[in-house]
Amino acid sequence: MNTEEIPSSCFQRTAAVLQVNSRTVRPMRDFFVERLGFELGTEIGTGPKFVTLDRDGQTIMLACHRTFGFRKHGWAAYFWVENIEALHDEFERRGAKLKSPITDKPYGCREIVAMAPDGREIVFGEITGAQAD
Repeated sequence: MNTEEIPSSCFQRTAAVLQVNSRTVRPMRDFFVERLGFELGTEIGTGPKFVTLDRDGQTIMLACHRTFGFRKHGWAAYFWVENIEALHDEFERRGAKLKSPITDKPYGCREIVAMAPDGREIVFGEITGAQAD
């Protein structure tokens, strides 16, 4: 592969995605805010179902699911990137299994999801800032 002809993308940062359930999502959110000094970023859904918490340029995501235990499906890691189109093209050239084309999300990101061999989703998002109400 001739790398001089390939537009490049740039990874900016990554976030851990912690699985929680309906009983633990609020205590976990509150723990990160009140005890560890994180700021509340995004909350989606009732319960809530999804939370981002930020501190010093780092993010923790809480994803609410019904049960605990090892999940073979769903987000395992999230990477913020620059130039999502170039990264998408690179992944396609490399033969990565992608869940869908680049998708605009209501929380202000354009994302691609690469499927790991065990079914977990490795997500790459470029911040657009355009959040849906």
